[in-house]
Amino acid sequence: MDDYQIINPFPPVAHDRSNATQPDPNTFAVVSTLYSNNYAISTAVLAHSIRRVNSTARLILLYIDGQVSDEALCISRAAGWELLAVPRIAPPKGGKGVYYRFLDQYTKLNIWGLDKHGIDRLVYLDADTLVRRNFDELFDLPFNFAAVPDVYGPDSVRGFSLTFNAGVMAIRTSSAVLEHMKKKIGTARYPTGQAEQAFLNLYFGTKAARLPYIYNALLSIKKRSPVVWEELQSDLSVVHYTDWKPFLLESQPREKILAPEETETAMDIAQRDHEQWAEEFGWWRAAYHGLIKERGIDLSKCVL
Repeated sequence: MDDYQIINPFPPVAHDRSNATQPDPNTFAVVSTLYSNNYAISTAVLAHSIRRVNSTARLILLYIDGQVSDEALCISRAAGWELLAVPRIAPPKGGKGVYYRFLDQYTKLNIWGLDKHGIDRLVYLDADTLVRRNFDELFDLPFNFAAVPDVYGPDSVRGFSLTFNAGVMAIRTSSAVLEHMKKKIGTARYPTGQAEQAFLNLYFGTKAARLPYIYNALLSIKKRSPVVWEELQSDLSVVHYTDWKPFLLESQPREKILAPEETETAMDIAQRDHEQWAEEFGWWRAAYHGLIKERGIDLSKCVL
């Protein structure tokens, strides 16, 4: 049976802050990842949404060198990201049992190694998220790791889950933790289908602080409970486009970056075919148009 191994959670890393004064804001970062060209536009829109809410943190985008094109990197840079190439962390056992969309996701663990780049605290955001309100308060959390409980749609028996979603995480960096993780991913026992998310749920277990849903508002919340979604809306910091991506066309190749008119088509289809999220897709459309208005000239220079 493919189930979680019952082990003690790995201990948090101790940090001596007895002589600390006011933290340097340059040690804070909002971090995302880019594994394929087709997410270049969404990461650009994400950067725009972060800058729009006046976050004080650095914006760092990790990418797998040689796996994304110069055009995709140019778009990301023009949108405001600092780019940092990181090695791909391969899934254990050749990826057996891992959902195909998650085969690169263990690479996300590299965020713990950003202490070597001067980052002490970071908020990680998946590339399919959109920032609605400032969340700088997350950099002041007294925890090594915090994330939002996962939520599954009405077709799943899991519903509002005790496990957390790894699309938004607030962490304290540690290269020592990264190395320990890399040693454990191949031997620890956990459901492999959800890749790094299942591993992190095992790794941190009960030591993970749970954040409110406003910091990772998955679309599945609205599908599971429209009443809960309505209560959350006015305070949402981050919306997570888990169930449908308004920036992708169906069967779009990983290496393809949509032209502006194709992106408009993707958004039209999303709002037409998934009416329950029309408003939320409208938020992404507004951010996309804001990005084009602000950075369109720079972005147009990236087309090779």
